[in-house]
Amino acid sequence: MARFIQCKNCYALSFAALLIAFLATSPSTLIAQNRVVDTDNDGLSDFHETFKHLTDPQNPDSDGDGTPDGDWLERREYQYTIRSVVQVLRPVTPEYLNDDYQDARVLDETERYFELEVIHYPFNKVSKTIPANENWREDTKSLGMWTEPGPSNDWTPKMQQELMTKLKASGIDTDTLNDKQLVEQASRWLCNHAKHEDGFTSFLTAWDESGKPYVPDALLDSAKRGMNQKNRELKDQFEREVSAAGMFKHQQRGSCTSSAIYLNGCFKALGIPTRTVLCIPVIDAGDEREMAMLNNIRQLAVRQHLRRSLEPLKNSWSSHTFNEVYVGGRWRRLNYHELGQGIYDKNLYGLITHVATVNDWADAKAHETIGMRQKTNNAQDIFGGNNPYSTISLRDQIGKHCELNLPEPAPVKPHLVEKIYWTDDEALPNSIRENCKRRGRFGLIAVVSGCGDQREFRSFLGQADLRVHLAPSANADKPTINITFDPGCFWLSNDTAYIYVPIAAENRRELVKDIKYSFQPQSDKLETGWKLEDELGVTRKKDIDR
Repeated sequence: MARFIQCKNCYALSFAALLIAFLATSPSTLIAQNRVVDTDNDGLSDFHETFKHLTDPQNPDSDGDGTPDGDWLERREYQYTIRSVVQVLRPVTPEYLNDDYQDARVLDETERYFELEVIHYPFNKVSKTIPANENWREDTKSLGMWTEPGPSNDWTPKMQQELMTKLKASGIDTDTLNDKQLVEQASRWLCNHAKHEDGFTSFLTAWDESGKPYVPDALLDSAKRGMNQKNRELKDQFEREVSAAGMFKHQQRGSCTSSAIYLNGCFKALGIPTRTVLCIPVIDAGDEREMAMLNNIRQLAVRQHLRRSLEPLKNSWSSHTFNEVYVGGRWRRLNYHELGQGIYDKNLYGLITHVATVNDWADAKAHETIGMRQKTNNAQDIFGGNNPYSTISLRDQIGKHCELNLPEPAPVKPHLVEKIYWTDDEALPNSIRENCKRRGRFGLIAVVSGCGDQREFRSFLGQADLRVHLAPSANADKPTINITFDPGCFWLSNDTAYIYVPIAAENRRELVKDIKYSFQPQSDKLETGWKLEDELGVTRKKDIDR
């Protein structure tokens, strides 16, 4: 039974009722609704209002506040969202970045990189709405450009026939299956058909005007190092890594980009419109400054999820390339053989940002940007570290009309905070005090017991509530100062950690000399991670560095 929500000027079906009604319709109706239809002319498609923004597709102003649902801020009011501002090296394709999982707009652009504002919708309902289309061959004729062969999607009629014959021999009849069945069954078969091995040319390869792959002179040294490891000629490596036809023939494929090229070419040969998407983690886990931004994620369960997913990436180069296929009248994410891949996934960096979509990997010209940066290993440029992207802002928001059941945080074994010191306290180990001085760190050092080894403690920090109050004594009549443990800065020895609790410049202005402040976790729930043996307090006797 449909439930109604009273708005200022209207009644609107709740999302739950809309979802039930949508899923109860016939496949042909679903496919028609998947196309870009905007019934209320508010700038958002009916599909996105129903499954992404959770607004009412029949009402241009779902909450009746005078601002249409399509407004950049208004569209978030019924959802939980995560906003990031990221600088990312080309390739970037702004025309494709407003998709089923995110909204994006360009804030700045240079010859080398884009600065994007991205609104992520981690708990959208898109993957629950993938119908099958029995008439897909006829309905996708207008999308012919996405099935044509190209430099890396180099399928031929001979390969096409061989592929269809092998699929049919495996019980996959390409002539009778609907589009969803074909993609789900063929993707699994294709992944099993071509075995994975690590490659090295995906971001080094260019293609000449005739469509022939080559490695530019500036990148040859990098390619030769890979060839030496494989004991293979470059031509042979191209066939096994950046040629869809070659990978099908040799039954071998490389890393994610190579696998996307392989699936792209094979599905195009089967007549399924297919393209390639490049995504990056929401932050660069190798940058301590960016990892500290996770403290801005106020939903503890989400912050735990992101930290656990990103911790293993601290010393690695990280991006992911996969596919989109046109199924049920809409572009759908295909990650190897998972149709409907979402953006909120512990096995996919926790949360991903879509930065580029290309028809053929040759269109990305990644050798000019990512390939060259990998070769020079220039950690001193605007991005820093290994990765060609840098997040400069991150925060989450629960819309004021959001009714989602958000995930609950995992329980955490509390750790005991034994002592508190100022970063320049003589009682601290000299190495810690000197490190703080050298790096300009001002604040507190919390001494925490029962930490285990570094891996265990990092895991704990990824789940704990890191927020702290510095509360002045009752008769001081001064404001309470809110600070946060820095999970990227600690020293661990014999099961005891010294962890940095920075006091930012804006908070230092509120800090008063010679007043005692008590150190209190902001949450009084033990499962959030901290307990105190006794009341801990600090008084600043020295001048305060403003």
